[in-house]
Amino acid sequence: MNRRGWVYTGLFVLLGAACAGNSTATSLSSPTTTSAPTTTPTTATSTTSLAETTTTTSPTTTPSPLLEGNWGSAPLVASSYGILGWWDGTAWVQFDETTDLPSTESQDYQAVLFGQQGIVTGTPAAEVCQVLDLPGIDFNGEELPGVYGIAASAPWTLVPYPVEEIDDDGTYAAIATELLAERGLDVTKPVMKQVLQVDLEGDGVDEIVAVAEDTTLEGLIAEDGDYSIAFMRRIVDGEVRASILDESVIVDPDPELPPYWFWYTVGAVADLNGDAIMEIVLSLNYYEGIGVGVWELSGDGPVHRIRTDCGV
Repeated sequence: MNRRGWVYTGLFVLLGAACAGNSTATSLSSPTTTSAPTTTPTTATSTTSLAETTTTTSPTTTPSPLLEGNWGSAPLVASSYGILGWWDGTAWVQFDETTDLPSTESQDYQAVLFGQQGIVTGTPAAEVCQVLDLPGIDFNGEELPGVYGIAASAPWTLVPYPVEEIDDDGTYAAIATELLAERGLDVTKPVMKQVLQVDLEGDGVDEIVAVAEDTTLEGLIAEDGDYSIAFMRRIVDGEVRASILDESVIVDPDPELPPYWFWYTVGAVADLNGDAIMEIVLSLNYYEGIGVGVWELSGDGPVHRIRTDCGV
């Protein structure tokens, strides 16, 4: 296998300085060129009358060739600071300290972050999150790309369809305004942190995954009007629908108990279970902590499946 260094594309600027200087790993033999306190994810959905957005590419039906490597018996998904879980062939399995891993041997993992992919070797370790004494995967001293990177012990192409950062012409800010209003916050011009155009299913119809975020944060305590929401916009039966993945919206906080604030970053979009439909990897930062979860597309919208957290 070619192990000469990470494959970089222009999408890496999406995560900016937060990920700079945190990636060391080896390169794919066949690189692709396309992508705390735990909050309770929601799947609230609202319908809008916005125009459809479609791609001009044909649906992809040809399976990608498998990569050479020492892959596990199940596609185990992990971050640098904890194991999320795995796909057992029929369903997602959430990892916890009482769960038996599908493999306890050293195996290869494909690591992925926007614009970066590579192969690393990992072995189950006794501890990777010292704060919570959580077990995880030891990647032999090699950090996954950035704090938002994840890895899956899977031999197929993780990013088979287009993933592109786009500029917002106001369309997705309008969706964010509506979603924030539903949560009691009046924001006429939301700040769009990320807008990603993705074809999750390879059917030629684009979905939008976005994060709207703004804060007056000084230190780590939130103030009234701070917000960070991650949402998806997609077409369902000819209608444009918006669904929340996760949210932190501060409205009329108790002055006696100032709230902590959570902020979100879409770290990757990748097919983590081999069903030819890409999942969304969403990272959560908060006071002295970080988490990362996987959302899967379903008929009703994005559904949270597996996650891990490390922090106080």
